[in-house]
Amino acid sequence: MRNRNSLIRERREAFRDARLIVIASEGKDTERIYFKALAKEYTNPRVHVHILERHENELNNSSPEHVLKQLNDYKGQYDLESDDELWLVIDRDRWTDAMLSHVAKECAQDDYLHVALSNPCFELWLLLHLVDATLLTPEEQQQWMENRRKSKNADPYLKVQLRQEMGSYHESAYDAQMLIAYVEDAIARAKALDKNPADRWPQTIGTRVYLLAESVMNRNKKM
Repeated sequence: MRNRNSLIRERREAFRDARLIVIASEGKDTERIYFKALAKEYTNPRVHVHILERHENELNNSSPEHVLKQLNDYKGQYDLESDDELWLVIDRDRWTDAMLSHVAKECAQDDYLHVALSNPCFELWLLLHLVDATLLTPEEQQQWMENRRKSKNADPYLKVQLRQEMGSYHESAYDAQMLIAYVEDAIARAKALDKNPADRWPQTIGTRVYLLAESVMNRNKKM
């Protein structure tokens, strides 16, 4: 059986011009389902997307530090090319400023590492495929940002909104392909929300996942 190093060598030989995009996410399924569908829809011989799996012993550890450790471990095992990218896909809602600052600072010091943070969570990025959040009233935007549950056992607000828009939604089983048809809208809406792109992450409602989406689609320049 071939080991992972031989697979990497084969990839480099077969795709000498390909950029490698490695994605590690806070969530176990939602992000993986989406980016697998996006990479399939925008298959490009110059881009190879690899989504890191969460092992059973990691399922209860979704902190930004752990996501960063996954990517650092990967980087330590393989020789990366100068244009390869390692992406953290994380949420704002569950973590402290100190925790996020530590991760953002380390990523800023490493050319390979990039952060695609959503405020409050990844479901915002999914919703932007179907809803223009820039047209929401300030009160509605605040409701999206707070992302509260109506009761202890209810889903957070954005999951409820996503289910209403899609007809059906579960974080481990949903029709990502239907959303991908509107990815250009999502990118444009996310850019419009990103009023201070120099900030380390969106301080108000917003998501930097559009940067990763553009990279997967081979639309962006070298960062």
